[in-house]
Amino acid sequence: MKSRYNPVLLAVIVAGLVCALWLNFVRHDVEKQNNTVEMAMEYEGLRKLAALQGLPEEDVLRQFKEAGINSLMIFDTTLERLKKNGELQTATGGELRQAAMLGADKGVFAHIPAEALEENAAYAAAAADASVLEDVEQDLCLRYGADRVQVVCDNPRIIKVKGSTTPLPDGRYDEPQGLLQAPLGLPVQDLRRVNALGFKIIVRPQNYIEVTDEQIDAIFDRIKEAGVPVAALMPCGTEVVGYPNKMQHLGERMKENNMTLVMLEHYTQLQFAKIDGLLPLAEFNDYKAARSYVIDPTEQKKISVGEALRRWALTDEERNIRVNYIRPFLMPEGGQDIMKTNLKYVRDIKASVEARGYTIGEAGVFAAKGEGFAPYFPSKLSFIPVLLAIVAGVVLYLSLLFNLSGSKQLALWAVLSAGGLALLFIGRGLLTRQLLALAAASVFPVLSMSVIFNIWDKNTTDKHSLLSICWKGIWQLALAIALSLVGAAFLSAILTDSRFLLEIDIYRGVKLTFILPVIFTAILFIKRYDLLQVVGKGLQTLWKRLNGLLDTGLTFRHVVVLLVLMFIAYYFVGRSGHTGGVPVPAIELKMRAFLEQLMYARPREKEFMIGHPMFFLAVLAVYRCAPRWWQFVLTCAAVIGQGSLVQTFCHMRTPVVMSFVRALDGYAVGVVFGVAGVLVIGALLPFVLKLRRRYLEQ
Repeated sequence: MKSRYNPVLLAVIVAGLVCALWLNFVRHDVEKQNNTVEMAMEYEGLRKLAALQGLPEEDVLRQFKEAGINSLMIFDTTLERLKKNGELQTATGGELRQAAMLGADKGVFAHIPAEALEENAAYAAAAADASVLEDVEQDLCLRYGADRVQVVCDNPRIIKVKGSTTPLPDGRYDEPQGLLQAPLGLPVQDLRRVNALGFKIIVRPQNYIEVTDEQIDAIFDRIKEAGVPVAALMPCGTEVVGYPNKMQHLGERMKENNMTLVMLEHYTQLQFAKIDGLLPLAEFNDYKAARSYVIDPTEQKKISVGEALRRWALTDEERNIRVNYIRPFLMPEGGQDIMKTNLKYVRDIKASVEARGYTIGEAGVFAAKGEGFAPYFPSKLSFIPVLLAIVAGVVLYLSLLFNLSGSKQLALWAVLSAGGLALLFIGRGLLTRQLLALAAASVFPVLSMSVIFNIWDKNTTDKHSLLSICWKGIWQLALAIALSLVGAAFLSAILTDSRFLLEIDIYRGVKLTFILPVIFTAILFIKRYDLLQVVGKGLQTLWKRLNGLLDTGLTFRHVVVLLVLMFIAYYFVGRSGHTGGVPVPAIELKMRAFLEQLMYARPREKEFMIGHPMFFLAVLAVYRCAPRWWQFVLTCAAVIGQGSLVQTFCHMRTPVVMSFVRALDGYAVGVVFGVAGVLVIGALLPFVLKLRRRYLEQ
């Protein structure tokens, strides 16, 4: 059966492709500008490392700056931390009463009147710098309210805050923290110290209970008091500052101070760590945001420094990570102490990131061209040709199934296009774009296979050499991939904007993108070659045929084949996405590591190990005139590769050029596997057939 494609719809697809390629080019330009990676560590983490090694804190900080760390994260301070650092004197009511009973020296706290001494209270007095106590008093009033904070002595100044001083046990995050461990506000001295050493600063304030505008303003007042530039804010805890109803105010203050929102990637690599209010805050900050990655502490304890090192540059390149959140290893490796181990770790990360073409500096963001910062959001008008082209592709597929006349095709295209445009501009625009992306990813791999079917139908003989079949497989697979990439270009174009590039919004049809091309190809193949022998015989014959299939008696062979297919389906679908739960074998992990070193973009196993080799075997089956059902099975397996390469583009966080290169790399490796498969199967097939005939004769 020869397929005909409506020339008008083909022209619409070509015009849409030109527009899609332009949108992808602009997207590439936006991604290319976003090429600065920030190397960040926690200030308290480096303090801890200095204490473990018995080294001066300033020397440790300088060494890590020379190694490549350019930013430090500063959290809200605590009474306990200020006391430990010698910046404040603190005591609990219980400690002071015990000291009085034992007749011990209470130091400055001896000035507290007896009537002001309470068991459930904490007391604070100045150490060297009186301004620290002033900041703490302000923070305590903001956190707990002025009614819980009292000045119990003016000279020297001592303040009391009422509340439990019992430390919070490790791992108990569902209980309030004791006063000594609870967050206060940003420490001015830490901000100044870090800035003086030349580090950029990422602040990590925690949210307040029943947060107010005043409390949010206090964060920026504290930064102003320190007199240092702060480039970024990264939420801490389970809520962003301002959640639930003051996030807009925080976003406005961040915009006033030109601050970037740092968003920590979820450990599944799907969107972000669960923090209430994170995504709305990104919107209120005009999407001036950068993606960050950190190795989970539990996982880091189980891996070596070398294993951790391999992740960073690849993560930056493949997932648009722009803040490398590096935690130190607290166990030495390679015969070196902890300090040298971590300094080498940081230097190696910096070298690997720079080797990929990135610059170490302030985290890059996705921005439209022009002065100042503006998020990248193409005009909806630029989506119109892409929408029309995707709808044209859907209509072409339907015409292959139902033999629609040219006029009916155009009428259907006009109706569907009008509906899509209405939804895009006056309805659910975001949902419409998602559905269009799903349609492009599902239909165009099938259309590419239909073109291949047209080529296969021209074959009239089984007298083809294995080398000839290999060559046909090479160029036909290249053609199929080129046509499938048309759909990939449409998908990438229709979803291109800052929300999808940052993964604030995500493509939600990942598993369907794997399944639907296989289903649609199977339907098209069955109809095109009348595998059920019902073409032209009406629905009644089809119904009888399906009933006949359902009445077929099952044999042990059927059960085995069914179980094998179920396992393949489970493995195939389960391995898609980030939460499928199907483990990756160790040998595959080693192969991935090898390909990552060998190629610019590691190809996907579904392409070069399944889809593309099956395409070559389908070519072998066609040109050796194998039974049509064998061709059907191999073709359905072959389209897995086409669907997979289009699905690559669903991950909008991955640079578009890398996605295109990954498809080409998959083709290159797939050709090797495919040619090998044809040569091996082609050589063994005569012997298998000979043994089969001998067995049947007996």
